[in-house]
Formats: sequence, structure tokens, C-alpha cells
Amino acid sequence: MFKKIFTVIFSIALAFVLFEFFLRYSPFTLGAEPIVYDKDLGLWHKKNFSSRWLQGCYDTEFFFDDKGFVKNSYEYQREKKDIILLGDSYIEALMVHNENIIHNSLYRLYNGKYNFLNHAMAATSPVQQLVILQKKSSLENAKEVIHFINMDKDIYEGDSIGYDKTSMNPTVFLDFSDFEHYKVIPPRDKTKKDEIKAHLSNFEIYSLLTRIRAYIKNKKKEKSKESHKESREVEDLSHNWLQIKGAIYQIKKLLNRRGVEYKVIVYGENKILKNRLMQFLSEQKIDFYDLYKLMKKHNLSLEGYPCDKHWNDKTHQNIAKMIKMEHII
Repeated sequence: MFKKIFTVIFSIALAFVLFEFFLRYSPFTLGAEPIVYDKDLGLWHKKNFSSRWLQGCYDTEFFFDDKGFVKNSYEYQREKKDIILLGDSYIEALMVHNENIIHNSLYRLYNGKYNFLNHAMAATSPVQQLVILQKKSSLENAKEVIHFINMDKDIYEGDSIGYDKTSMNPTVFLDFSDFEHYKVIPPRDKTKKDEIKAHLSNFEIYSLLTRIRAYIKNKKKEKSKESHKESREVEDLSHNWLQIKGAIYQIKKLLNRRGVEYKVIVYGENKILKNRLMQFLSEQKIDFYDLYKLMKKHNLSLEGYPCDKHWNDKTHQNIAKMIKMEHII
């Protein structure tokens, strides 16, 4: 009996190892998961880490530095001022070749005049990005923060009430009563399950399982979106707006105290949301730019990958050109 049990266990372990080798060294590789639990944000990039980011239309190697930021393609120089870029997955851009991501493209365009630093994180809004500035970024050497705000997503991802509590991902939120006052809703405590996931995330089998789970979950969301499409057009976003505006107000306040310039680049397909945000930025005397209008003005294209719409290498280089031509820095 013991021999049979041992044989079964050994066979399962061997199958696991062989399948892992197959995934890692075959054309079907998926890359390892790039994130781990973080007590401040809920999730953060793995430090000193690289892997491959794959979808149906791209296969790109990505790199994180010793602090978990998207890596520079150049050597950081302390004597130069820092330009910090904030945003979501469009700016984080794991699917873009590292040397072409916007911060590295800007470094080349400005002939190395500044350190351009990418402090973006996927699935974040200004709410979480405020916490990134507070907990992860160093502002001691900063000259300017350029904040990319994606209104199609950020209006929803900054709201703790609308957050899917069944999600596996712990996330920090803020609860604003007004622009000056808020309380932090910290991510849930780290569990034994998180520790196990952190170890498993180095294996490609784990990536396969998480992608299968995400695919099933997205299919369910698509059905739900279709059934609620009409109601969403008239939904009450007052609480969402308070969180977004409060976070932006606090970012401006934080940067003003540190003597750091703050500029916002707004994008997204929803013109109503964009216009309302730009009106608020104008009222707060925050310099802002409509990305789509400026790209059209300079006859520069905004191309996305066909499989997930994230900006491609050319678009990152084009946005960097636009920033230089508009003297945003």
C-alpha cells in the first residue's frame, strides 16, 4: 500500500517538474507572475526580477529594479534631477520593449538631461498612485511628476465601494470625506495563502492556472457588462469622483510641499469623464493636457496592440516626442 502511495506521489511530482520544464523552455512559455503581496499597496512588482510578458500579439521580456520599479535602460545619476511618471498598465507597459517604454524614450530624446523614472503600476488609479508616491517613490531629487490619468478605468478603480470584494487581489483604498480629510483602507493582512502564492508564482504552471482563471472570470464579466450596459450610463459616480478628485488634490498638496512640479496628461475614450476631470484640474490650477488632442496636433499616431489595446513601442516613442515638442518638461 505504501509503495503505491509513494508511486502516485512521485509520478505527480515528476509530471509537475516535466510540465514546468516544457512550459518554460518551449514556444508555449507564459512567463512567471510579476507581482507579490505588499503591505502598503496590496500588490507590488517583484524586486530585481525579469520575465516574459505574453499575449496573442506580443512576447516581450520585462525588467524591474531593486525597488520594484520598471527598470531604466540607462545608469541612474544622482547629480541629475528626476522626472517621475505615474500611471497604470499603459505606462508600466510590460508589453513594450524596455528601451522603448516612455521613460527610456524620454531619456534619449532629452539626451540624458534628467533621470526619467517609471513609477507606474497596472490596475491602479490616482488613489493607489498617491500611495505609491507616499510609500515607494523618493521625491528628494524630483523636479517634476507627470501623471497619466486614464478616465475610462480610473473612475472605477479608485472606488472601494465598487471594488470586487471576491477578487483575489488585495488593494489599498482611500475614503475621502472631503479633499482635505481621508482615511486609509489598507489592504487585507498577508495570509499563509499569499506566502504560498508568492512561492508558486515563480513557476509557469502557476501562470497558466491564473490565466485560465482570469479568462473564465473575464468571460463572466463580459456577460455582466452587457446586461448592465444601459444602467451604467446613468449610474451615480459621485463617490467615485470624490475619491479621484481627493487623490489628485492630495498629490498636488504633497508635491507642492516638496517643491515638485505636477502636470497631468488625460486620456480615455469617454469624453464626458475627461471633460469633467479637466474642468476640475483647471479649477485647481493644475497644468493638464489632453493626450488625444496633442497627438492629433503633432500628427503622431496612438497605436495599440490588437489583442488588448495597450500602446505599442511606436506609441510610447510618439508620446515621448509629443512631451518634448509641447515643452511639458
